[in-house]
Amino acid sequence: MQTKSSFTGLLITALCAVASCKLGEYHYVSEEKTWSEAQQYCREHYTDLAFISNQEEVDQLLSISRGDWTWIGLHRDANDPTGWTWSGGENSAFRFWKSGEPNNAGGIEDCVMVQWDMRWMDSLCSRTLPFLFFRFDASSSE
Repeated sequence: MQTKSSFTGLLITALCAVASCKLGEYHYVSEEKTWSEAQQYCREHYTDLAFISNQEEVDQLLSISRGDWTWIGLHRDANDPTGWTWSGGENSAFRFWKSGEPNNAGGIEDCVMVQWDMRWMDSLCSRTLPFLFFRFDASSSE
């Protein structure tokens, strides 16, 4: 029976990977950190900075947001100055930029923050902000 249960969990995980679903939850951390510090903190204590791939996930984040500027896991792609990539390497065509963004003011805005409406704005990575993270919950697949 244990083998069947393990196989079922593995199958669900594989199907979710193909369907781009997530087994976990978003959280808010009020401690202010730079984008890199927030990324490191999330990776050490949870999974990674928040990855947003659809409107449903925007809605989930709206339910926990405090309304202040907050880091998410999107940052400028080092190999493509006009491209953006997620902290965990996820791929998504979904974009939710605030009007006029990204504007790369001063040519130095390489990280992405959100405010109360979850619209994205590029910003200096050295700015200190609270952050949103995603915690993968392996027990959800059992």
